[in-house]
Amino acid sequence: MSTRGGFIRLTILVTVAVLAIFVLLSALQRTDHLKPTPLGQYGVSVEAGLAAKVTPPPIRHLEEPIKEELVRQLEQELPEVDYGFWYHWAKPMGYKINKTCAVYPDPLDLQLHNIYWQTFVNANVTFRLYAAYLDKRKGLKLPTVRILATANQIDNEFPPTHCQMWFEGYRQPIFVPVAEFLSVWVEAWGNKPNLNYPHLLSCPVPSELPPPTVNSFPKTVSLVARHCEKAGNSLRVNMNRKQSLPVVIPPSQNPKSQNATIQSQNEALQNFGVCLKGFDFPYVDLSERLIEWFELQRILGASRIYAYMYDVHPAVQRVLDYYQRTGYLELRPLTLANGMPRLRHYQHMLLQHRKLEKRLNELIPYNDCFYRNLYRHDYLVNVDVDEVIMPLGDNRNWHQLVQKAHALEVEKGGKCAGRFPALCFINSYFTKVPTEFSNHEEQAIAGELYVLQHTQRIKNYSMPGRATKCFHNARLSLTLHNHFTLKWLPGGCNPRTLNTSIAQMQHYREPDDKYNLTNLTDDRSVWKFAGELRAAVEYVWLHLDDVLAQVSDPEEQQQQLEESLDQEGDDLDREQQPLVPLPPKPVS
Repeated sequence: MSTRGGFIRLTILVTVAVLAIFVLLSALQRTDHLKPTPLGQYGVSVEAGLAAKVTPPPIRHLEEPIKEELVRQLEQELPEVDYGFWYHWAKPMGYKINKTCAVYPDPLDLQLHNIYWQTFVNANVTFRLYAAYLDKRKGLKLPTVRILATANQIDNEFPPTHCQMWFEGYRQPIFVPVAEFLSVWVEAWGNKPNLNYPHLLSCPVPSELPPPTVNSFPKTVSLVARHCEKAGNSLRVNMNRKQSLPVVIPPSQNPKSQNATIQSQNEALQNFGVCLKGFDFPYVDLSERLIEWFELQRILGASRIYAYMYDVHPAVQRVLDYYQRTGYLELRPLTLANGMPRLRHYQHMLLQHRKLEKRLNELIPYNDCFYRNLYRHDYLVNVDVDEVIMPLGDNRNWHQLVQKAHALEVEKGGKCAGRFPALCFINSYFTKVPTEFSNHEEQAIAGELYVLQHTQRIKNYSMPGRATKCFHNARLSLTLHNHFTLKWLPGGCNPRTLNTSIAQMQHYREPDDKYNLTNLTDDRSVWKFAGELRAAVEYVWLHLDDVLAQVSDPEEQQQQLEESLDQEGDDLDREQQPLVPLPPKPVS
């Protein structure tokens, strides 16, 4: 029985296997005759696509700007070309002497160079023109048009060059020879053939002008080698009139309890603008340090900061956008005078490895910042984002430092009070060695802020004049270097360096020379601003992305700052820790 049952089971298994093989072979034979289904671009069969009709999105053209809107757009792209003057005056009135002499340059014929520069060649000298400004300070015999440019030579004679000055309502240019070619670099600092050396060219505006131009100033200026030459360059003459920017309230005053006398005193306070060279931080996120630095400058007395842009990390751009929208920062794009393209990696590599070219180009934004804001501030301050001019002793802001310098001059019987073209401060290196705090209270004061945590500086100061930084007097300075005023107007005394008992320039970087821990001293001068600095930085982080609400309701911002300070719980005397002043409103 068992043998017969086993045979039956084997028969069933063989039959099932044969049927399975047959089914498999049939399936394979059918797939050989199948054709692939054609798919559309997005993986949908053609048949399905035909059945379900796809409707493309409507075509939306951008509206091409015309007339006034086009002029505005063009001036945003090339801010130093006055398209408005050409559109409203030069073009409709046919500005020229005649058809072959001194025809006003068409903007489409300009010799543009690396976006923000214009080229002018005269004999063997090639100029790269950056910007022009009207200088009508009291120390000048005549109002003067200044042109900031580079030239491919230094300390050599320049060929005769003329300014074509163009006025509103007067068809012909006023010709003035260039009176000065002031170098903004010293040849002994470094020179190579055919580099772009910064210069300041000066053309005095004549005292006797044709009737239509009397009591007015030129709107644009061009450089030419000969009078009748048609210029291939044209620069707007920047003539920023005197503006009243908010002055930072000194820490010893309470904004809520000011009486009329104190308010009248505040009107005489010195106004400070801070100038920064081109930002080149494409890979490093400096956003935390940058906010800390911006707020510390505000506490010390900065009314506004002016910076120039190569390229930055996206997080840094977010911070810059915040300060731009509040009006505390004005940011301008910048390219290299040598013509190298504004490409992130290439440009950064060039700035890192071509130090002389980098230093030459740095002098353009510093001097542009000075002349562009000549009538906005009493002093312009050229610093980097790792530098802080720190008042010492009883001094708590930059205004008090100026007062102290003038008072000391009067005490010793000098005649230069108010006539210093620059007030300079001796450099001190604050190292990366972190401070070891002795208790939790000290740690709480320092918090997370870099300048409060890093108080270990080199005991010995730098030599006066080396790595120094200055307040540049807007009434007297003429050309600026990173570290000092190079030339100044008649009537100015020599620049003055303040003693380290009054103030110091705190440079937060490692010194060039090697050192050990015995060379360090603990300097907590910045701690007197700890409470207000922490409150200001915290406020920025909380409101980094809601700037519009902040600007529209300054009273609420002030109240929040007060509450933040009250919650600090420091042992520091609250009467000596004022509120951080409100940021100025955006420039219209």
